[in-house]
Amino acid sequence: MSRYLLLVISVILLFFTSCEIINPSEQIPSYIAVDTVKVSIASPYEGSASHNISDCWLYVDGKLIGIFEVPFTVPVLEAGEHQIQFEPGIKNSGGNASREIYPMMFGYYVDTVLTEKQILTINPVFTYRPATFDLIEDFEDIGIEFETSDQSDTIITLVSGENAFEGKSMYVAIDEERPNFECKSSQLFEIEKNGRAFLEIDFKANDYFNFGFFVVEYTGSTLSEIRKHVFTFYPTDEWKKVYIDLNYFVNNVTGTEFRLFFTAVYDESSGVETSEIYIDNVKLLYLSTQ
Repeated sequence: MSRYLLLVISVILLFFTSCEIINPSEQIPSYIAVDTVKVSIASPYEGSASHNISDCWLYVDGKLIGIFEVPFTVPVLEAGEHQIQFEPGIKNSGGNASREIYPMMFGYYVDTVLTEKQILTINPVFTYRPATFDLIEDFEDIGIEFETSDQSDTIITLVSGENAFEGKSMYVAIDEERPNFECKSSQLFEIEKNGRAFLEIDFKANDYFNFGFFVVEYTGSTLSEIRKHVFTFYPTDEWKKVYIDLNYFVNNVTGTEFRLFFTAVYDESSGVETSEIYIDNVKLLYLSTQ
């Protein structure tokens, strides 16, 4: 073979080798889809299965692929047998900018096969961790946990039917003649500082109202219940669930006993003739991290 021919062959081989380096063959993705998520209740002591799990934190073999709002379909550069992991994602205290894994629930794990070009649909079912359910109030019983205080000039009513979320719901109305509302939990709840604490609540309202707690602390030599504002609910025509993170407030007081409260004050400038508040499925949860 002539030197010229060898040179030509070498140049051609080098050209194709270079092309493969510059333009390597692309991986063909598989796809993972989630249409819906659910919450499964293990016992009546866990209350309602209503939820607002807005996101899934998706892992493949322990590696985070991303955080995706449900529903979603995402490409994954994997094929064959893998462990798929979903962690329940919430908007912490209702904020779009504060998304995190909800620590009160287990993740959902599936060992399955991913196939190139094919969509694998998985609809996770999340369950609660063995947290301390300090309070489950769904307003279905005759006696309820909350009672109006001396600061309130309106009453609590239980409603059912189309105005309720599930079964019965708590209803409050304030106006010019009854401008102040406040209700408090009948008992104190102990929340330690070495864990995570959340309040879950379903609500609907045509005006603003507030949530907070009274913390038992010493003022001088006397134990008193000190009022702490925690969260403001914004008006919404539709029922919504929020997960209110209590840790900052729990960790920034000296006491460990808390009484929950809801308040509302009628504002003539709001343009609302009667402010109406609906509340359901109040859950106070604590999970130790020790």
